[in-house]
Amino acid sequence: MKKDVLQPKNFVMLTIAGLINAFGVACFLYPVNLYDSGISGTSMLLAQVTPGYLSLSVFLLLLNFPLFLYGYKKMGISFTLYSVYAVFVYSMGTWIITDILPVDVTIASPLAEQDLLLCAIFGGLISGIGSGLTIRYGGAIDAWRS
Repeated sequence: MKKDVLQPKNFVMLTIAGLINAFGVACFLYPVNLYDSGISGTSMLLAQVTPGYLSLSVFLLLLNFPLFLYGYKKMGISFTLYSVYAVFVYSMGTWIITDILPVDVTIASPLAEQDLLLCAIFGGLISGIGSGLTIRYGGAIDAWRS
């Protein structure tokens, strides 16, 4: 049986991937109420209809927890650790962008304003790159590979 070995390079790339995904979602999709698919989209929807202290980053962590358990059972410990790390970086990235940085993402995208087409194209492209990098380096954000 092959022993799972965690690679430091993968954690570096998962950090980059999580931040890319956070940028695409927090700066393009979330401000104009466009929803990503899966857990990210559900988290965006719940964050918009619940009190302010239940932010997007909180829902990203909470809703992914059952999937971490399922991923551990099906894919093993290294995949689960990579996924937990990537989702944590993604969640913290969205929190930093929406709550810490002096960027107003409450009513419009800081880069594409209210243009839904531009927000959909750039948000989808950027978050897709982040998700793809996450899968490439052994983890998953928002979806489980089989």
